Amino acid sequence: MNARRIFHVALSSTFLLGALALAGFATWEAEGMRFEELRIEVDEVDGMYLVDVQSVLSAILQHDSIVGSFYGDISLAEVEMWVREQLPAVHNVQVYTGLDRSLQVQVTQRRPIARWHRSGSQAPDCYLDDEGELMPLSSVFTARVPVIFAPNEEAVQVAFAYIKELEADPIWRAFVDGLVIENDAVELIPRLGSARIALGDLALLPEKMNQLDAFYREQIARGNLNEYKHISLEYEGQIVAQRFY
Repeated sequence: MNARRIFHVALSSTFLLGALALAGFATWEAEGMRFEELRIEVDEVDGMYLVDVQSVLSAILQHDSIVGSFYGDISLAEVEMWVREQLPAVHNVQVYTGLDRSLQVQVTQRRPIARWHRSGSQAPDCYLDDEGELMPLSSVFTARVPVIFAPNEEAVQVAFAYIKELEADPIWRAFVDGLVIENDAVELIPRLGSARIALGDLALLPEKMNQLDAFYREQIARGNLNEYKHISLEYEGQIVAQRFY
């Protein structure tokens, strides 16, 4: 082995030993450090706060005060678990150590798009998020979303498909106050007018809603929208409207 190669090997070994020493020192130093602050950030979603900073803080403080705790005594994965277990409206949690000796907790929320009221049951209401999963109501915020009146989860999933279709248009999203599922029939409760609207086939819903839009505009112009008690979109290419008698 020539002198140059011996020099390179020795130099590489020195760098490796130095890196290991620094890593060991950094680990020792981190384990000897204490957290000085707990910082929590909750992202709002469409103006909704189903989770707030105080509820996240309470979920964590049940297990550890964080401030004053040694770095080595805190598991970031455990902190995430504490938040998720206590707050089912949480979508994602990121926990990491800040450079200023703070523990940073960033929370995003699940987005409810409907509220399920179980027809004929005393069971409590719950939300459906935008993936169709059930989630309990929040104690800190009430989401202004359409109410689904349905007897069971199978019927709720039928309504969910309609809600997702209507939600794609901000005008219809604001128009829908609720959906009623009875015997496989789907009726829409609007925020405008007194009529229940039978929606019919989901596959043709966009075309039917365009027809309904034209119907509503005409009736509003005439000033007689509240004269109708039932509107049917069940027949392709036409609207059947029944007046109050």
